[in-house]
Amino acid sequence: MDAVWIPLVISVSLFAALGNTLLKIGASRRDGDDPVALGNFHRTLLRPAVIGGILAYSVSQLLWITELRVVDLSLAYPLQVGINFLLISGVAWSYLKEPMAWGKIAGIVLIFAGIVLMASA
Repeated sequence: MDAVWIPLVISVSLFAALGNTLLKIGASRRDGDDPVALGNFHRTLLRPAVIGGILAYSVSQLLWITELRVVDLSLAYPLQVGINFLLISGVAWSYLKEPMAWGKIAGIVLIFAGIVLMASA
């Protein structure tokens, strides 16, 4: 396995985190619509943040397919999920001002401990 997979893993996570963050921003925008009414869903889909989120997440999935060509799925998936948890939790806390409890931090640490155990097997 070449070292090319490291920037690939990071790129997939960065685009996934960007996509999820933009989707959250677009979906959270309050413009008088009932946020769960299906009749208003088309307005949500046409918001620039949602469109950007879909595009960024689509790029992450295209890169993910490339990553799967060079990294074993049993390592790639947990590694990707762990990095995504870390990035998205960090962005949610710092940018979206979501609370970061000790339980979330401990969960992220445990996820990475599990990834290290899986990678060493």
